[in-house]
Amino acid sequence: MKFYIKREIFANTLSDYTLILKDNPVKPILAGLKIEVKDRKIIFIGTNLESTLIKTVEGDIKREGTVIVKPQLILEYVKLLDDEEIEVSLSENNLKVHQAEFVTLSDEGYPKIKEMVPLEITKTDKDIFTGSLEKCKFSAHPLPENLALNCVRILFRNKFTEFVSTDSYRLTYLKEDIPCSLEKEFSVPLESVNAMIKLLKEASSDIAIGFSDNMLILLWEGSYFTTRTTELPFPDFKGILAYNGFDKTMEFNTNEFKSALKKVMTVAKTSNETKYGAVFDFKNKNLVIKTFSGKGKITQKVNMLKEGEDFKGSLNTKFLLEFLNNISNNIMVRGTNASSMFEISEYGNKDYRYILMPLALRS
Repeated sequence: MKFYIKREIFANTLSDYTLILKDNPVKPILAGLKIEVKDRKIIFIGTNLESTLIKTVEGDIKREGTVIVKPQLILEYVKLLDDEEIEVSLSENNLKVHQAEFVTLSDEGYPKIKEMVPLEITKTDKDIFTGSLEKCKFSAHPLPENLALNCVRILFRNKFTEFVSTDSYRLTYLKEDIPCSLEKEFSVPLESVNAMIKLLKEASSDIAIGFSDNMLILLWEGSYFTTRTTELPFPDFKGILAYNGFDKTMEFNTNEFKSALKKVMTVAKTSNETKYGAVFDFKNKNLVIKTFSGKGKITQKVNMLKEGEDFKGSLNTKFLLEFLNNISNNIMVRGTNASSMFEISEYGNKDYRYILMPLALRS
């Protein structure tokens, strides 16, 4: 095997595979990247059995062949090179890249990877799709042990697409103008969501989204990505979103609110009682945010417009700030009492909503 490839293309391709190829003590071969040179094409294949990425790139092919290597060390080396084009060749049990050699892996036990022909659901702008995932994924349960919640639920509808995530303490809902030819619902594991976002950031074209059985499939310029979806039931979020018993509405300047929250968090994050917790006192035309810990206390005031009676509630400041980081217009907060859920949204945007459960803190 021997080919010449542009250094930038080689580095970007290797970098993509570090997102899904990790050391696997049970099946070490899954840490390997397969490179096939055939039919005047250079094909990269990597899988962890949950996600698979196949990329086809251009190069100057001299000899066909196949090799399996770990990409991480090769990537570090390639990044240090100045040459615009580099030579890659296979010599006995080593892969020679420019002036360095890297140990290859035996192909024994490497899974047979075959591209599935998907049923297409939609074609969309990759920035809209990845932006929707980023605006939703932060409220998914962070640990894979909770499979039912460690995901983003994507609901492909006829005229739009919905994105939902929850960790049971909060819920994020986003409706995006992505029409679909088929109606399907999938829970995509958070690890796969993060990989898709990073992979698609470098893409320069629209993407096609489809499925085969329980696999979600994404296609874009020379790339094929599949991920297994979670089949466990997702919580019934529609009933939560349908609640309309809020009798208090507050409006804030988002930048002013964020500035106050960041200051409060410096103390709130040191609390042993409830990390990131603070008391929010909605009174007259001001919101007063207070928190204390064994290391300090802080009070911040924020101007507001309010409809309804004064009331207090305790919220997680970190959770609140994560939503504020995704909006630019004024923030709207709706509530009922200190023990009921809050709804947070962006002014003039009913398609992006955040449900946040209160904390039980002493005021």
